[in-house]
Formats: sequence, C-alpha cells, structure tokens
Amino acid sequence: MNIMIIEDQRDVVDMLQLNWSDTRDRLDCLTSARQANRFIHSNELAAYDCILIDINLTDGSGLELLRHARLRSDVPIIIISGAGDADSRADAISVGADDYVMKPFSVKELRARVHRLHEARLGRSALRQSVAFKIGNIDCDIERLSMDFGGASRQLTALEGRILQVLHANVGEDCPKSSIARKALFREHDPRDKTIDVYINRLRGKLAELDGASGDVIKTIRGVGYRLSAIQH
Repeated sequence: MNIMIIEDQRDVVDMLQLNWSDTRDRLDCLTSARQANRFIHSNELAAYDCILIDINLTDGSGLELLRHARLRSDVPIIIISGAGDADSRADAISVGADDYVMKPFSVKELRARVHRLHEARLGRSALRQSVAFKIGNIDCDIERLSMDFGGASRQLTALEGRILQVLHANVGEDCPKSSIARKALFREHDPRDKTIDVYINRLRGKLAELDGASGDVIKTIRGVGYRLSAIQH
C-alpha cells in the first residue's frame, strides 16, 4: 500500500515509520496544510491507497483538507486528533472521514484499520456492481452512489451506500448496530462510537430532501439499531 501521512509533528511521523511492521507498505509524509493542499489537487492523489490527516495542523485545518480530498477521491481517509470529543468525531465523519483515531494511538491497531479500509475499497466495486433498489419512493443506485427522485439527485458516500445496502438486505427487520458495523464499517461495534448514528442521520436528511415521506423510512429501534420500513400511507 501507498500511504500518505499529513502530520506536522515529527515525532508522530517517526513513530509511525519506525513501528509500521508491514514492510510492503510505503509511508510518505507532508508536514503542512500548504503542501497537502497541493498534493490533494494534483494527480498524485490517485497513487495512494490511504491518507492519514492530523486534524490540527499548524498552518491550516485537517477538516478542510479532508473536505477537498473527499470531493476528488474515495480513497480511505483516517483523521488523527490530539484532542477531541464526540462532536469533533461527528464533524470529521460528516465531512467524509472513514475513521477517526485519538493520540496516543497504537500503531499496530492503526495499521490494521488502514488495511481493513483498503481491503474494503478493493472489494467495493464487486459489492456495488448493478446494485439498485428503492428506499421509500427513492431510487438508489449503489454503483453510481446516487439517490434519485422526481428529477432531483443526491450523491452518497461509499459508506452511506454500504449502510443502505445492509438496511435494504434486512428490510422490514431489526438491523443491529453490531451487524451494520461489521458489514458496512468493517469493524466491531463500540457502543461509545456514534459513527453509525451520524451516518443514519445524514441518510435521513438526504432522503427527506428528495422526498419527505421517504425521510421517515429508517426507523430507530431503541437498544438495538435500525429498521428499514415501507412508507406508511
């Protein structure tokens, strides 16, 4: 894998490069938001399999870099933060981060997360191939990552698409967060992690923007997870 680290703390970069146990991976580093911005808007972006971005760079915002990168690529992006809470994690996820880790972190665990996201991306085209279904009144095309209704369209992120696939595969049934986490996020569910809740709220919002009635078809099942239901007439 080719991995780009956008981090201005040299000790963090050194720790990653010294302790990254998979010698098949190549770790490159950019130490400023200015350098990273040039990288994101260049053709080099396509050569990388994962990007690690420090949320608080001395000369700029990691969230802004994330936002620009997500407009150009579906490359897995992990946000690294030295200080934060549930709100900052939610902000990063809403902008398009695939994962979020706090300093200090385990390099071994981070490497496992990076490889899991990479493997998921490799298999994504097979998962997305010719997958189309309705959510309420809305046509969902997972291959194109879009939702369409009445001539209007909303784009989906890859993770939003996977969550919709999981819900649709269990339509009418309770879908535990543990199942969504394993099948869409490719990790075990941590009850403290609000990633799934944030993405469900985003999906509800996009559905409601296209069709008010369809915005209510993802039901919250307290203590369990979610259920995809039919529109109630």
